[in-house]
Amino acid sequence: MSTDYTETLKKIKETEEATSREVLERRKQLEEELRKLEEDSSAEIAEARMQGESHVSSEVEKAHKAAQAKADARLAASAKQAKEVSAKRLDKAQLRKIIDKTILSEFK
Repeated sequence: MSTDYTETLKKIKETEEATSREVLERRKQLEEELRKLEEDSSAEIAEARMQGESHVSSEVEKAHKAAQAKADARLAASAKQAKEVSAKRLDKAQLRKIIDKTILSEFK
């Protein structure tokens, strides 16, 4: 009977040790999986951030080009209007008014 009790205790101890090893092994596997998931998610976040920054940069560049095109169009229209106005013939009254207002105003 004593040997049965001792054998039973040995089996219990062996089972506990085996279970402990399995639990430790599984824990290591799970920790490794978690580490890999964290690395993957960090890499994906970095990639998404880079794509977002690239998208923002391209949109800013598009907006800049569009604004430049509008400014160039307005400048061209203004230059055209300036040429039209400068080519317009003035009558004597208009010419006298311009001379009085701009040139002779300094002497008054």
